[in-house]
Amino acid sequence: MLKLLADENISPQTVKFLDKNGYDIISVRDVGLKGVQDERIVEFAGKESRTIVTFDLDFGEIYYFSAKEPTMILVLRLKSQWYETVNRFLLTLLQSKKLESEEYENALIIASEQRIRIRKKDS
Repeated sequence: MLKLLADENISPQTVKFLDKNGYDIISVRDVGLKGVQDERIVEFAGKESRTIVTFDLDFGEIYYFSAKEPTMILVLRLKSQWYETVNRFLLTLLQSKKLESEEYENALIIASEQRIRIRKKDS
């Protein structure tokens, strides 16, 4: 099962919801990373083997140019960022187990209601 790290733009209600549904999720707030540079969040996630969940597109650039640790980043591109919409979307995605396949390992994943795009660094 994936270990998740919710960026500060992910609602605390979503963190609680996923935790109650049995997912290993913590928030950047929980580990003292609120307000820090995104690079530090990526570094923490890599060391802890956590997938970053965010709405922040800047993580794509960081993924390609700055990440030193292997890291999976899930960027949500949903029409609504209302926590109940996000909760339903994430629960469906996580229950599908798609993100646990090798195809997604250490990738930048951009997920919307219509599709999931995968970007990987060239090794």
